[in-house]
Amino acid sequence: MIKFKRHIKVDGEVFETWLGLDIKKKGGRPNVSIYFYTDDPELEMSEHHLIKANFQSKDEAVKHGCLFMRGMYKDMIKREQGLVNQKEEEDME
Repeated sequence: MIKFKRHIKVDGEVFETWLGLDIKKKGGRPNVSIYFYTDDPELEMSEHHLIKANFQSKDEAVKHGCLFMRGMYKDMIKREQGLVNQKEEEDME
């Protein structure tokens, strides 16, 4: 597995993200899978999770992985803002 780090910027925040590529030959064509890591892959507790498989090129897989992670971070920020707003409303009551 090829492991690498990307910095993904979402709404002014920068997230350090570890991704992995697994490349296998299938019928003479590459079969590329993209994964994300929960932490630095060198750490024992870090796990990798499949984002998507069956890409024909590394570039296509990396682009999809970065877009997937950007969407995940956007959702995380929205949830956090929703929880903060909900907590503020509860404190006002």
